[in-house]
Amino acid sequence: MTLAQRNRFFKTGIILAAAACLAVLLNAWKILPLYGTLAEQASRRPQGLFQVLSAGFFQAAEAVPLVTVIVSVMYAFFSSILIHAFFEKTQSPEILFFWLFTISFVFEILRIIIPLQRIHPFPAALLVLGARLLIFGRLFGVLSLFVSSVYSSGPEIQKQGSVIFVVIITTLIVALGIPVDGLSWDTTLAMISAYGSMFRLAENAIFVIAALSFFVSAYIKGTREYHFIAAGTILAALGRALLINSDSWELPLFGIVLLSAGTWLAAAKLHQIYLWL
Repeated sequence: MTLAQRNRFFKTGIILAAAACLAVLLNAWKILPLYGTLAEQASRRPQGLFQVLSAGFFQAAEAVPLVTVIVSVMYAFFSSILIHAFFEKTQSPEILFFWLFTISFVFEILRIIIPLQRIHPFPAALLVLGARLLIFGRLFGVLSLFVSSVYSSGPEIQKQGSVIFVVIITTLIVALGIPVDGLSWDTTLAMISAYGSMFRLAENAIFVIAALSFFVSAYIKGTREYHFIAAGTILAALGRALLINSDSWELPLFGIVLLSAGTWLAAAKLHQIYLWL
């Protein structure tokens, strides 16, 4: 993929993320009053490790899901701008897939579909579709970060478009195959789906493998910057888990700090590696 083609991806992502930011901000004032009732009707609180451990200390707050959606789409927007600025004239086989990880946060906007359905009644089937698209977006982001780490190990895979297509098809198969309960949700306003524990375990395993791949790249290539990229990957993974799976004010605050720090560290060090190539 040429620089011009890749940069068009970045610019399209910036536009998409900006549209998502605008859409959620325009609807926020209408849907926020509904969050209290929807939180009371939620089947459970989030089931992530940090969330389960902190459930006895931090109380759910009704506005948090909307705030985390806004922060997620804004993160996708500003990260896309950052990556485009860093790599507009710099070739890097890893950065396209790392960017796909950041832009996948746009899918978090689908968590406002539940309150929107209360304002503009539409078929419940659309709720299930939105839930599947959210699953798709989250898994697509995780797999994209994994592919980025694979590229760092040195394989010369020129047809990045074909790799993206394979990731999309794989993720769609999984998202369409997971049973979704269209009538229940947790306090983050994410629909309840089957195999939640297995899904989280798979995500964590992929993040660990991705970080290890960057460490391996540092050893194979003798490039110390990959150590920092691995650290950035770990920070981004932890931040992501805290941001998108929380219903209290405390955890998302740490989440966006870790996510932003990890993104900046990984992007900056990748840029440093390829700056003179």
